[in-house]
Amino acid sequence: MIQSRSRSVTKDGDIYQLIYESNLESKLEQILIGLMKDNPSPKIEGMIRKFLLYVLHSTENFWTTYYNAKTYQEKLDCYFQYSKNQCLASEVLIRDLNSLSSDDELKENLSSLLKESFTF
Repeated sequence: MIQSRSRSVTKDGDIYQLIYESNLESKLEQILIGLMKDNPSPKIEGMIRKFLLYVLHSTENFWTTYYNAKTYQEKLDCYFQYSKNQCLASEVLIRDLNSLSSDDELKENLSSLLKESFTF
């Protein structure tokens, strides 16, 4: 199941549907949809697909680890790692987007918007 779902994130499927099906936090979902609407280039779409694939793997890993946890401490540790993985995914997306943009204001706006989506 992981391979078929992963394959659909990287190659097939409408990007907007993939964003919706990823069950992201609503602010982040809005940011990604807005980014695609404002910049519908294949490069941006590829970066978002890469991000969604990482989020998918992180989520699947979370649930596997969570169900194998025997204590609440282990479950909290699992959630903490999941949260760190989500932050890492957003940092990679920010870096990738920054590499495309030559407009400093756009870079700053994207960075702050994406960082806010995973701020605790």
